[in-house]
Amino acid sequence: MSLELFTHRVLPLKDKLFRFACRLLQNAAEAEDAVQDVMVKIWAKRGEWDRWENLEGYCMTSMRNHCLEKLRSRRGRYVEVEALAGLPGAERDPSQVLLDREVAAEIRKSMEALPEKQYLVMQLREVEGLTYQEIAGALDLSMEQVKVYLHRARTAVKNTLWKI
Repeated sequence: MSLELFTHRVLPLKDKLFRFACRLLQNAAEAEDAVQDVMVKIWAKRGEWDRWENLEGYCMTSMRNHCLEKLRSRRGRYVEVEALAGLPGAERDPSQVLLDREVAAEIRKSMEALPEKQYLVMQLREVEGLTYQEIAGALDLSMEQVKVYLHRARTAVKNTLWKI
């Protein structure tokens, strides 16, 4: 029974889950891994399926949570913030390149000091390039909350840079 249910109700969601993960993670290989991870977790919880009102909703929520966890784990690693600083990469003198790297490192450091929601909204908007609507859907926030978190995050990063 559970294999049949999985085959007919969960497996057809894999493309939708993949698109959702791609939108959040901005990386197809990571999105494929995320879909596999979530499918394995859902299969492992097959004994609980009858208690879930909406299997598709549970799958999408599981994918969102899994992707957000992946994004949080990236927080400690190098974050591509050169795009935030608007730093072109080619044909500049070495002193300018060094200065740009220092600015990018300060931006990274100030972003990592942000509260989690502000960090995630700024990461998804400024680094990953998601729209306000995509961020609101991904983080289960209202559009107003996304705008407020983004404004606060930008202000905090700007204030940190002005102090330097």
